[in-house]
Amino acid sequence: MNSLLIGELSPEQPSFEPTKNKELTDEFRELRATVERMGLMKANHVFFLLYLLHILLLDGAAWLTLWVFGTSFLPFLLCAVLLSAVQAQAGWLQHDFGHLSVFSTSKWNHLLHHFVIGHLKGAPASWWNHMHFQHHAKPNCFRKDPDINMHPF
Repeated sequence: MNSLLIGELSPEQPSFEPTKNKELTDEFRELRATVERMGLMKANHVFFLLYLLHILLLDGAAWLTLWVFGTSFLPFLLCAVLLSAVQAQAGWLQHDFGHLSVFSTSKWNHLLHHFVIGHLKGAPASWWNHMHFQHHAKPNCFRKDPDINMHPF
């Protein structure tokens, strides 16, 4: 994770913090330093390997269920539950890889991000990066954050 960047929006954008509290900023910097000293910012590679393996195992179990038992209602329902869990878990795993927060080099993060989102989720990594960069540029700003831009819904 890169160093914590604390700043203001550009002058033409509305700010919910017109006067930044220096004490609060210093406390957050101190908290970050403490968290880094404790090693809480280091990813556990075994965890992420097991995370990926359990996704692949559930994905395989879903397809095996349909292959062995056919496409009647109960196997279809079981397969839907398994694949729903796979898609939800793969979404969060690709998010971690997309933030480049698992490996110390971006090469491995990008490689696994492309694999998880491209092969397991069926979406291009470039699309996710584009949308997620917009989300982080203007979090929770209506019409600018694609995560909350649900108009006309």
